Amino acid sequence: MPKKGISMDDLICALALKKIKGLQNKHIIFLLNAFGKPCEIFNADKSDLIKSGLKMEYIKILINSRIIRTAFFDAIKEIEEASKNGVKIITFNSPLYPANLRNIKNKPLILYYKGFLKENLKSAAAVIGQRKPPEYAVKLAEDITAQLCSYGYAIISGLALGIDSAAHNAALKKNGYTAAYIGSGLLAPVYPPENRDLYNEILLNGGAVVSELPLYESISSKNLVARDRLQSGSGLGTFALSSPVKSGTMKTCRFSVKQKRPVFIPEYNMNLMNSYDNEGLKSLYGELGIFGIKLNKDFSADIGAAVEEMKNIHNKLYADKFDEDDLLVQPGLFDFI
Repeated sequence: MPKKGISMDDLICALALKKIKGLQNKHIIFLLNAFGKPCEIFNADKSDLIKSGLKMEYIKILINSRIIRTAFFDAIKEIEEASKNGVKIITFNSPLYPANLRNIKNKPLILYYKGFLKENLKSAAAVIGQRKPPEYAVKLAEDITAQLCSYGYAIISGLALGIDSAAHNAALKKNGYTAAYIGSGLLAPVYPPENRDLYNEILLNGGAVVSELPLYESISSKNLVARDRLQSGSGLGTFALSSPVKSGTMKTCRFSVKQKRPVFIPEYNMNLMNSYDNEGLKSLYGELGIFGIKLNKDFSADIGAAVEEMKNIHNKLYADKFDEDDLLVQPGLFDFI
């Protein structure tokens, strides 16, 4: 285990922490709150770790020299592998780390990315929905994305088929900035394979593909759910445009509400809201943090109120002191349901 006074690179130390089996993200964040920097955790001795309040089962891991040596070896190996394959790695202290994401409770310590991450990006919104959406929802996703781009918002989504693809493509068409969060490592096969061209288009047009997972980590349901919190957490709001009751879209909406980020859903007519494609959205009606998007007669969206609400969130995060107990006020919407 490194001795006190030894200077180490924060990225290597952060990656080493992530490589320690049995140590979860929440434990690392706890330790960072106690010691400030990743390397200081490794410089701490047993008494320092005990004083921090960390449970003894995790302290035993951190004072095991064999485990620590292996973690540093794996971290350095991964940095070299990333460098050879065009993958960049940053810690949560980097100015390239998505600013809004830094404000969620379970933020990732490390992000891997390809492409270009905008420094100190705050004006961003997630646009999401089901993988097999109705055509009207696809067109609405394109319309809303185009409007968000005109307001200067970056578009966050998940590279999935359906609404995600429509959002990424619409942002590219408007020369807007878009970032895709994925549920696998950046050197694992592109998922879904049908979006390999879109993946490359995002990179070629100044966007980014981002993951919190090790380079070769495979896609999995667990990883996709973890990814969902990054989509919502990276924006000032989440636009959900179609979703059955059981879907990744609904999980992202739930994360968004927990993160005190508003969820915006279209005010479709009753027949559309009662359909399978929108059962999930309908189930959100009346909840705190859920806001309606009014639709014009031509089925285009009016997102002016949504943009104002996201400005309020921006002010809470960056202008005012953010209050964890602050609740979004639910307007009197969806009276027709």
